[in-house]
Amino acid sequence: MLCFLILSGTHESSEVILKAVHDFANIISIYIVKEEMYEDLTSPLKNYGKIYGPFTAVAFFYEQLKQQMLQSELKHEQFGFDVWHGTEMTPVASIQRKNKQETMFMYGQLLKQFLLDTYEIEDITYDDALKKIISFFRQSYPNSRSHLEFIERLQSQYKNYTPIYWYTLDSFLYRLVNKALREHDVELLVEMRIFIRDLYQQIVRLYENEIRSDNTMVPSTVYRGVLMPVNEFEKKILNRTGGLLSVNSFLSTTSNKELALAFAGTGQIHRNEMAILFAVSLVHDATTSVPFAFIDPVIGGAESEYLFTMGAVYRIRNIEHLTENGIPCVHLLLTSSNDPQLTSLTNYTYRSIRDTDERFLTSI
Repeated sequence: MLCFLILSGTHESSEVILKAVHDFANIISIYIVKEEMYEDLTSPLKNYGKIYGPFTAVAFFYEQLKQQMLQSELKHEQFGFDVWHGTEMTPVASIQRKNKQETMFMYGQLLKQFLLDTYEIEDITYDDALKKIISFFRQSYPNSRSHLEFIERLQSQYKNYTPIYWYTLDSFLYRLVNKALREHDVELLVEMRIFIRDLYQQIVRLYENEIRSDNTMVPSTVYRGVLMPVNEFEKKILNRTGGLLSVNSFLSTTSNKELALAFAGTGQIHRNEMAILFAVSLVHDATTSVPFAFIDPVIGGAESEYLFTMGAVYRIRNIEHLTENGIPCVHLLLTSSNDPQLTSLTNYTYRSIRDTDERFLTSI
């Protein structure tokens, strides 16, 4: 559980408490409240990195606290991504000089295909697969009343609602799914693959329906605001214009730029983190390799939300700083199924796997 601590700046025990709890990982920020008529005891407290204030009343930091709560929720539900950099004219031979990031990029794409294919080759019915995931959830959360209540509801009503509905509820489900996808946790993903597959297929169906209906209401751009470590931005994105970016998890976006900016925050760097705005230019036709769906009608929402499938691949077009707040805006473009760079990388990956399998078979 994430915590925000409020301490008195006029009580001598505050520094003792601060020393004891400051480094607890689940304490995000510590706010100091001090009445002006009392002696200022806050000077020694300012040496701690999580401190905000002093403030003379809670009302003066309420908005900042509310913003931090939004940012903290977003931070701990970050989407994981891998980047492969090169030009469209990169020869296949040069792809072999892959570093760790490139290896993880390919691994994420293979993992996606594995999750979508494994159910087909298993000797198990759909209902049995649902029973397995429910049993797994019960074993994972035996002592959480709220989680067990959700699991009970999931078991009795799963087929009454859509996978997108279950995914968008404020529960452990979407957090666990995206955590496993971000971290490439194969064991956890195998346990949840029936739900991941259901969710993926619903997004694909909605996407195909939109294409057939020739819907002209699809926005040209959708946005996602995130908090990101500065070193991760500099290492993975800053000098990677023209490269491919693969988001391992399902990705929620909005066509409301202001809403995305609200989640991203002010753009100020704090404790080695910075706010980033991703702007995804949409291509809405059959050549797009990335299915996505407008889900407001499905869940009764009003946030202009578009949900992308896991393993979506985008091209980094350029990076600009928004003049109003200085937040870096990373412009992404959906890749098409015939993208030369993505095709070369995919072909090389499958060749590598085939060669590895052949070497293994000849050695036994």
